[in-house]
Amino acid sequence: MNAALQPTIRAYGVDLTPVLAIDLPQLRTWRNSPDIAAQMLDQRQISPEAQQLWFSRISNDASQQHFVIRYKDQPVGACNLKQPDGEAITGSAILESGFYLADPRFRGSMLAFFPALALNQYCFQTLGCTTLLAHVKLDNQAALRFNQQLGYQMTQQISQPTPDGQVLLQQMQLDLSGFTQAASRFARFAG
Repeated sequence: MNAALQPTIRAYGVDLTPVLAIDLPQLRTWRNSPDIAAQMLDQRQISPEAQQLWFSRISNDASQQHFVIRYKDQPVGACNLKQPDGEAITGSAILESGFYLADPRFRGSMLAFFPALALNQYCFQTLGCTTLLAHVKLDNQAALRFNQQLGYQMTQQISQPTPDGQVLLQQMQLDLSGFTQAASRFARFAG
C-alpha cells in the first residue's frame, strides 16, 4: 500500500509512521545489525540496492504495511503487517504482524509493549481483523514470552525454508478478547 495512503497510528504514547524513502538508511542499519538480523529468517546483509528493490515492491503492495516506531519523535524500531495469503490488508480477517525494537534501551522495558499494543489495536479496531498471527523462532525465548504477555496463544510449530536451511517457528495467535485483556493490563502504564 502506498505510504501516503497509510495512516500514522498514534496510541499508547508512540507513533507508528509509514515507512518512507527517507527512512531506508536507518532501517537498513538496524536490520543489518547482528542482534536484529539473528532473529530474522533471512540473516544476510541487505545492500542499499536490495533495500530499494524491497521498498519499490512494498510501496504498491496492498497486502502489507510497514511502519517506523517513534517514541518522543525519535525512531526506535520497526513493525509491519502482512496478509498471509497475499490479499489486501483492508477487510482481511487474518493478518500477521512483525516487530522489532532497534534501540536496546527499550528492549525488555514496559515501552516495548506499547508499539505492539498500538499495532494490535489498529488491526482489531480500525481494520476489523479477527485474528492476528505471529511467527517466532523457537530459540527466541524473549519474543515468545513477549507475545504471550500481549495475549497471543501458541498454536503450532511450522518449518520454514530460509537461505540457511529450514528453521522451526512457533506460530502464535491473538484474537480480540486476548488483545482486550492484555491492553487493559498495560493501560495504566501507558499514561
